[in-house]
Amino acid sequence: MSKLIHNKRGISEIVSSLLLILIVASAGVVIYAYSVGVFNTSASHFQLQTQLDEERSRERLQIIRVWWDTANQLNLTVLNHGDIGISVDAVYVNGTTVTNFLTGRGVFTSVGQLVNIKFISPVAIGSGSVYEIIVVTERGGKAVVNWKA
Repeated sequence: MSKLIHNKRGISEIVSSLLLILIVASAGVVIYAYSVGVFNTSASHFQLQTQLDEERSRERLQIIRVWWDTANQLNLTVLNHGDIGISVDAVYVNGTTVTNFLTGRGVFTSVGQLVNIKFISPVAIGSGSVYEIIVVTERGGKAVVNWKA
């Protein structure tokens, strides 16, 4: 009778070893599948970011004229002299974001074209004061001008 019990222990050790190998192999497959998905996502994100950086490097814009009226309405003329079209996304006056656009925001501007941007200044404009105006495109390109009112 003791021989039968001894034989069962031998079989259970083999079965447990096989189960352990199966569990480790399954865990390896799961980790491999997860890592392939993560690496593909990272590669795709990197490719999109590289494309955006390349497009941003082809953008060239210049603020060629700034004027204002007494109601704190600022007017900018921006020239696109880069290799690709642009759309103005944001304007900052002395670091303060412009929220009240009248015209020009989001307007597609082809290469060599001008866009007029009109907005209510987020800061009070005083005659003789100097203001830093930053125009930012949808891709993140920017133009900066120090303007004296």
